[in-house]
Amino acid sequence: MKSLHARIAAILLVAAMGVTLSACSKDDADISSASGENSEVSDNGENNTAENSTAANNNGDNSSREKSTNAAIEDSTDFLKQEITFGMDPSKPSGNVQDPTEAPNAQTNAPQTVVYTKKVIVTEAGGAAVTDAKGQDVTEVVTEVQTETNPYVAVPVSESIYWLDMTGNCDKLFEGDMMELEFRIKEGTPDGNYPIILSSPDFVNWDEEQLDVKTVAGYVTVGNATPTQQAQVQPGQFTISSSCASGKVGDTITVTINIHSNPGLVGMLFKVEFDSGALEYIESNPGSAMENITKKPTVN
Repeated sequence: MKSLHARIAAILLVAAMGVTLSACSKDDADISSASGENSEVSDNGENNTAENSTAANNNGDNSSREKSTNAAIEDSTDFLKQEITFGMDPSKPSGNVQDPTEAPNAQTNAPQTVVYTKKVIVTEAGGAAVTDAKGQDVTEVVTEVQTETNPYVAVPVSESIYWLDMTGNCDKLFEGDMMELEFRIKEGTPDGNYPIILSSPDFVNWDEEQLDVKTVAGYVTVGNATPTQQAQVQPGQFTISSSCASGKVGDTITVTINIHSNPGLVGMLFKVEFDSGALEYIESNPGSAMENITKKPTVN
């Protein structure tokens, strides 16, 4: 059985992930309130026998409550579990930005001059087409200069993926696809490669050890751009990686977040960074790896 210190560390990890243990907080508040009332009774020497009896009963109740609360903390690993979750709210615009141009990290494209060349039919003053000796329309190449503003605005955002499972008092093993993130390639997105970066990894095991994990970015290739070469995942090295995907403007694509060579863990928290100016987040779903979690065998 792990120490109380380890369980408190896990509870703090849960709190950092936004999971509130309201029941424990309520019990602590009740205990503090009851203890304060008992102190007032003990300090008053003029209390009658009935009041002293009530105080004694209260003390007995408090003792039971304290034992119950301590027992709940001791057995906290029986219910500390958080399914894998992506922190972005799909009901709000990517990055929760109403106007992308007002985002702190937005990079607005300035108007640019574009030169177009095209072939046109030569016409006479009256509008009739000019023909050659064979009766074919005569054409010529003309150049047009236009000023355009691309609707694309780069808006880098960062959202968290988190998971916790301290049930069974042991580390958990799982491999492969942890989560699937679905995006739509926005209108006006220029051809190019848009990285899906995994950052700020915080992985812990049952022994409270901070695990060393490598991250590998993926890329969403838009249009006719040449795909960026992804870094290789090294065999046997604990790694989380993003898959690559490709599509054209308007397409819906799926990016998977994968785990490799998992040594066994109870909690993880890391960030997914992407350009919400190019990719509109739609939804996320747990991957197949989260359906095949096993307990890591303990070594005697």
